[in-house]
Amino acid sequence: MPFKFSRCIALHTPESRQAVDFYTGVLNLPVAEHAESSTELKAGANRLFVEYGKAPQVVHEFIVPDLEAARSELEAAGCTVERWEGKGGCNYVRDPFGLVFNLWEDPEEF
Repeated sequence: MPFKFSRCIALHTPESRQAVDFYTGVLNLPVAEHAESSTELKAGANRLFVEYGKAPQVVHEFIVPDLEAARSELEAAGCTVERWEGKGGCNYVRDPFGLVFNLWEDPEEF
């Protein structure tokens, strides 16, 4: 199964409001969209999502052509599912080395 890096990165922090203030005020990243649980910032062609989290964590995203097939392949390789909302939602997988990434289905990318 092919995996591609996406242009989205999520930052989880218990200080999400202060983080948004930092990235907009100090780094001058404009707000693309603000929701109750997440603020999306524009970083050139990339998107930075600042979200509340109990501990600081950076979550990179991979695009896959088939979400369920990717999940099966990753679990068979020793990954564990941390959060699974299905197509259009957050799908966090922890790899065997402890790193977490999100999966996003977009068959048109392939």
